Amino acid sequence: MDRNNIIKVIREEFESGKIRDELFPMMTTFGVRDYSETVHSLGLNYITAIGRTIDEIAAVSECPVYPYESIYHESDMIAESSSSYYEEKKTKDAEIRPDSIWYSKKDNSPILISEFERYEKSMTKNKKLKEKIQNLLIAYHQLGGKVPVILFVYWSYASVTPGDMSDVISILDKGFTLPNKNFISGIDSRRTSYLIYHCIASGNKENLTLNQWIKIR
Repeated sequence: MDRNNIIKVIREEFESGKIRDELFPMMTTFGVRDYSETVHSLGLNYITAIGRTIDEIAAVSECPVYPYESIYHESDMIAESSSSYYEEKKTKDAEIRPDSIWYSKKDNSPILISEFERYEKSMTKNKKLKEKIQNLLIAYHQLGGKVPVILFVYWSYASVTPGDMSDVISILDKGFTLPNKNFISGIDSRRTSYLIYHCIASGNKENLTLNQWIKIR
């Protein structure tokens, strides 16, 4: 499926909320309690559901990305040694599991990878946001560096005004350095586009609705 068409489907759905209303009324009408991973679970499954409405797409939630060594050698996007990067990421602790992955039914190639994460005004929480962006970039390279679309959504209470996210988001363009000093390069913009959205949760901890999905990029 054409990259621009995928982007169009996502943007139109986030604006209209048609799939949200139909499949996730607890997000749009009834409201949900901010308990444990409830909001996170709904958000990631909503993104997966969008993919499942597209005939050419098979979408799954929380699917681990296995670091195939052959992919590292085929991809020209990893700046440092493919073998050392493989050794760094193949351990169980380094497993990358995007919240949603869409695959092509035609050839099983990855079409989209996504993360849905909470934003809070806390250094610890914001560090997690940064790690989620880094995980998306690692998954992107593990999948061959040819994934057409990356989607990152961060959500917050309406009363919380997010700070400047440009440094975090720019990781997708500029890349970052692993603890072992290996550099992971940014996306290939000729092949890949990334979308950034801010989901605003209205209400209170006992009853939240998620009807505002604001385009950041």
